[in-house]
Amino acid sequence: MKRSARPLAVITGAASGIGLATSLRFVRERYRVAALDRSEEGLRRLKRSKFGDHVHTYLCDLNDIAALTPLARCIVTELGPPRALVNNAGIWFYERIEECTDEHWLMSLNVNLVAAAALARGFVPAMKRVKDAAIVNVSSRNALSSSPKASSYDAAKAGLLGLTRTLAVELGEYGIRCNAVCPGVIDTPANKKELDDPEFVRNYLRLIPLNRFGRAEDMANVIYFLASDQAAFVTGQYVVADGGQMCGQSYGRVFARKKWAPASSR
Repeated sequence: MKRSARPLAVITGAASGIGLATSLRFVRERYRVAALDRSEEGLRRLKRSKFGDHVHTYLCDLNDIAALTPLARCIVTELGPPRALVNNAGIWFYERIEECTDEHWLMSLNVNLVAAAALARGFVPAMKRVKDAAIVNVSSRNALSSSPKASSYDAAKAGLLGLTRTLAVELGEYGIRCNAVCPGVIDTPANKKELDDPEFVRNYLRLIPLNRFGRAEDMANVIYFLASDQAAFVTGQYVVADGGQMCGQSYGRVFARKKWAPASSR
């Protein structure tokens, strides 16, 4: 197969939400995209879009770990070595620890963490031949500040930050950088139920200094930056993109009071 002059980006969860926005961002930056997703219809829509000529779709279940490294090698054979690997796809189960089954734990760990390692295992040998290659893992704010009923998700996303650091150290000698993004609440189809609830929106926005939820395009911009030459001396790091939620709270906003002062510590 004749190879395009455009570099290649491999993106998981590419058919919707952050993954879709990221795919479109890379195409606009003159990349080809290998789009991996479990939604056949979503991949068809992406392929039919005006950017479809530069998108190669692969139906893929990240819970099927054994298939991922061979798939990576197949993509390298068909499209060449990637300059960017974006491990974006995620899954979560909101359950108390006593309710979370072994099946859910394993699925959460596989999709959110083990799949990223399996794809790296498949792509890294080829990426070593590419100048300025980069891996970007999409973790979560929950990797740093946990929520109740999210034990399997929080643990897996925290593990993804550990994997990010290890890959940065291990692959640095080959010029391959590895960084992570930790999104807050993003307005995507995955969060539709919550964001369609006026009470949730009204109360949650009090926690976000920027007074809005993130957009998929906001995350795509950060992901592309970390994969680009503009971040050429950045590796092993994570960027929290949550509208300021983790940096601190305005108690006047949280408690919906115009005037508020904390109680004296004396």
